[in-house]
Amino acid sequence: MNKFKELVNYCLNCPVKPCTKGCPLKNDIPNFIKLAKEENFLKAFSVLSETTVLSSICGRICPFERQCEGNCVRRLKGEPVQIGYIESVIGDRAIKDNYPLFDTMEEFKGKTVAVVGAGPAGLTCASFLKKLGYNVTIYEKYDYVGGIISHGIPDFRLDKKICDQTFKRILDLGIEVKFNKELGVDISLKELKKNYDAVFLGFGANKSKIPNIKGKNLCNVYGANEFLESKQKLDLNGKNVIVVGGGDTAMDMARVAKHWGANVLVVYRGDEKRMKASNCEIVNAKNENIEILFNTNVKQIIQNKDVYKAYLMTNDGYKFIYPCDYVFFAIGAKTDEKITKKLGIKLDMDGYIKTDKRQMTSISGVFAGGDLIKEKNTVAYASVSGRNAAYNIDNYLKKFDKKSN
Repeated sequence: MNKFKELVNYCLNCPVKPCTKGCPLKNDIPNFIKLAKEENFLKAFSVLSETTVLSSICGRICPFERQCEGNCVRRLKGEPVQIGYIESVIGDRAIKDNYPLFDTMEEFKGKTVAVVGAGPAGLTCASFLKKLGYNVTIYEKYDYVGGIISHGIPDFRLDKKICDQTFKRILDLGIEVKFNKELGVDISLKELKKNYDAVFLGFGANKSKIPNIKGKNLCNVYGANEFLESKQKLDLNGKNVIVVGGGDTAMDMARVAKHWGANVLVVYRGDEKRMKASNCEIVNAKNENIEILFNTNVKQIIQNKDVYKAYLMTNDGYKFIYPCDYVFFAIGAKTDEKITKKLGIKLDMDGYIKTDKRQMTSISGVFAGGDLIKEKNTVAYASVSGRNAAYNIDNYLKKFDKKSN
């Protein structure tokens, strides 16, 4: 606790709050740190809960150096305040001491909302809708909640016990979850629209982008997103693995393969400064002896019997061959058009769901958020999209009632 006191006392409590401006969720960072200084953890958590329901998780995995900590005034002459760590300590304290997730809950308004997808966008939307007085039912295609948090972030980076405790507190608000219900397979949007007063689509855009190169369909070539989501395990002991990409998913995939005993080479098309992965994840990968090859692209993958080879080319034209057993592409994700095209909703040219400024789709009463609408694909951005959608749905249903009357 002495270390924690030092960390919170290091904060200058800037009145202009540059750290809050850098936070996608707009958490009132100086205020919750000030309350933590005073050891008023209940109130500090209450301040956090005005904007987020995932403090223990976001406090561990957010790319702080590009968001809150990257805007910290202390960073100008030294190290920034460890905002993420402080947030996670407060969130963990709330779990341990069973602080209420919200200070107040509005009375039931007599309206029901369906949320499709139990990832960060869906869980956050459902939580704030419940707070606002709506009955909420989540439809989730798997038999667990969490979405990308549960299947996309390795256990060694995020303690699953913390996740489970966080999710339980959300569902304990009185949110019903119908598991193994995939949109377009087990349930249709038409049914949801008929049975609920509003619908929120937050099932994510997790289909890996694969370059159109020779060998992309070979059996040992995977999209990292789908592979991590499948929770499949491979015997990679002593195998040569290439991971293509420079974001957090690439680092996660590389470290998973390394933990499974593989020799891992990360291939990235740009230089290190252009990598989208958080600095700490790049450092962690390097510390685990994962080699990163910059300014290089995979041009094709060849299989000769059981032997795979990747043809690589540097940005200045140098070509060479790298023997590999598996290749994982982590160069971005897109929507699964097999689902989105069946919804009867207008899409943009890239297949993302089009919404207006209220996050409403081309179908009245149907809203969408997260990376389905091309939001930045981080947990924090998905969460703020879900939270904003909850308030937009609230406004829509209030106006709908006025029109009905």
